Amino acid sequence: MDHYDVLCKWWADPDVLIIPANETDQIIEWLGHQTPDTWHQVVMNWNWDAGNEVLSWILAQDNCDKGTAAYIFLVEGVGHWLWGALVDADKAHDTKHICRIALDNWHRYMTGELKHKYDDDIPDQLIEMLREKGDEHQLADTPLKEIMHYEGTRGAVSEYASEDGKIVIAPDYWMKTKSLEITS
Repeated sequence: MDHYDVLCKWWADPDVLIIPANETDQIIEWLGHQTPDTWHQVVMNWNWDAGNEVLSWILAQDNCDKGTAAYIFLVEGVGHWLWGALVDADKAHDTKHICRIALDNWHRYMTGELKHKYDDDIPDQLIEMLREKGDEHQLADTPLKEIMHYEGTRGAVSEYASEDGKIVIAPDYWMKTKSLEITS
């Protein structure tokens, strides 16, 4: 069975759904009973159009792994927030923004094991801007450089994931329970 056929079966299986999309409070309550590995799996496939409340909750937990926080920061920070935060103190110090939450909590996180698989290279313009500003920008006293260089040592292990704002059985775990494998 090829990859696409397996995914079609997974998408069609009604038992895959754990929590429907747009049920933020229910997702957060459910996450409160899950492990940091599950949080990481949810974050790695999170649909950013589903909002940041779930991500903010994860980042507020002391046992959030640094890899989870780094991934959230790199996706949102490098993609959008960091450019403005380097020149605008109000943006840099907005305590409700997920990037600021990651920065503020970075040294509280108890583990730094999980790989984030952030594939995009950090834009050369951003690196040059940081060089030019040296240690004289709003984020100089934060763990910005640590986050940008974080790598992790292992992948997350969880039977759950997210897809389009829903909590679901992870495809790999589902394939094992159904004795399916990708052969082509």
